[in-house]
Amino acid sequence: MCAWAGQAPVCNVLDYGAKNDGSARSTGAIKRAIEACAAAGGGTVYFPSGTYLTGAIELASNLVLHIDAGATIRFHTDLAEYPLVKGRLEGIELLTPAPLIGGRNLENVTITGRGTLTTDNAEWRKRASDPEARKMWASVLERRERKEEVPEEDLRKAALALRPSMIRPMESKNILIEGIHIVGSSMWTIHLLYCENVVVRNVIVETYPGANTDGIDVDSSREVRISDSYFDTGDDAICIKSGKDADGRRVGRPTENVTITNCTIRRAHGAVVLGSETSGGIRNVVASNIVSKGTDHGIRIKSGRGRGGLLENIRFDNWVIENPGREAIMVTNYYTRVPAEPVSERTPVFRNIAISNVTVSGAPAVASIEGLPEMPVWGLRITDLIGSGKRGLRAFNTQGLELRNVRLEAADGPAFLIRDSTGLDLDRVESRQPNAAAPVIRLDNCAAVLLRGSRAWAGTNTFLSVQPGSLKGVTFEGNHLGEAKTPVEEAGGDFWKGIMSPDRLPARQ
Repeated sequence: MCAWAGQAPVCNVLDYGAKNDGSARSTGAIKRAIEACAAAGGGTVYFPSGTYLTGAIELASNLVLHIDAGATIRFHTDLAEYPLVKGRLEGIELLTPAPLIGGRNLENVTITGRGTLTTDNAEWRKRASDPEARKMWASVLERRERKEEVPEEDLRKAALALRPSMIRPMESKNILIEGIHIVGSSMWTIHLLYCENVVVRNVIVETYPGANTDGIDVDSSREVRISDSYFDTGDDAICIKSGKDADGRRVGRPTENVTITNCTIRRAHGAVVLGSETSGGIRNVVASNIVSKGTDHGIRIKSGRGRGGLLENIRFDNWVIENPGREAIMVTNYYTRVPAEPVSERTPVFRNIAISNVTVSGAPAVASIEGLPEMPVWGLRITDLIGSGKRGLRAFNTQGLELRNVRLEAADGPAFLIRDSTGLDLDRVESRQPNAAAPVIRLDNCAAVLLRGSRAWAGTNTFLSVQPGSLKGVTFEGNHLGEAKTPVEEAGGDFWKGIMSPDRLPARQ
């Protein structure tokens, strides 16, 4: 029943019994079209205009799923048509309901067209609200953290508390997702799990205000390119992950070699986020040419004690972050509530992160960098940043922090407030509209500091303030501080009061 376009068959789902008026479920018809296409060696499964009601769609290799303009695939929430399959949810391997569209061990698969995919997030949340299933889910997580075997019976009970990803290829390669419009999601929208060589481009993801409706999750995958897309999501827009805690370290598969470019993001928890599931490691990630408007955070890197994992060689370049709800830039190892512990495989490591050419406006705080006393954030470089907000940059527990060509305007407190850090390189840092009630730069318990090429502008009261007796740890080169009433001072004062404390353990967000 497939037509032939050149050497490749085109299987129209209507020819296999699908209804395009939404009057009946088309799950079986779509399955038959995919099987026919696969039996012919591959080709296109075609959805002409209309509305299709369906359950899970399992893909096959060498397949194009083409959703034409005017076509809408609406996924119902009857779990009978979402069988339990092996997967990973929030960084833990277990049984999950089958993704709305997906498959395992796929090759050469395309999901494309100008059509729409949609489902009801609120209905999925009701389906996953069984109290006993949620208790079992919590028990499974605890046992996995203790590295215990969990019987399949318990995994099946826990799965009743879970929602499926919307699109999830797993253990697959050579995947293209292009052009589609997604409105509403069951949970994570495009979930790339253990995949290689994936392109996602020209997609529109509108899942706000749904719970846990991340736009794209790159999960222990490699060679991924994301571009030219728009996101308005109920959780993170683009998130890079690699497994959670003991189970993530057991799997031990990093996410690596990822590029993200030319995207616009509206109303997300974070525009581009790394973590908090970092246990397998994340490396070689570039996110460039991004406009983020009204997100909670723009750039966010988050982990914590217990997660472990090495994050390295990360670059963010050419960003505009407008009116974030919280910190425009957030790098933290305090995402989880875990007391201090010795350095081990449970300790996350952040190193070699570069953030450049960024404009921030209307921020409650421009940037926050939070390393651990036992594992500082190492080698973070911020260059060519112009930012304004209620607060400027706050950083503690860093090593080798570099700020170059950074101009901040902060309504409250110092524009630059740094604590418990060594090897600071502050090169042309300034505030052109300084807060007269606070120094431009305040350093507490910092050593091996180089301040160079910086300028105090008219209206500056104090430019640099350090703790009494610590000025000897600062080297000055080529600064122009004559406009400051007090260029440099040694003074006491609790500039961190109400902001951070050494034992600060933030609430999880």
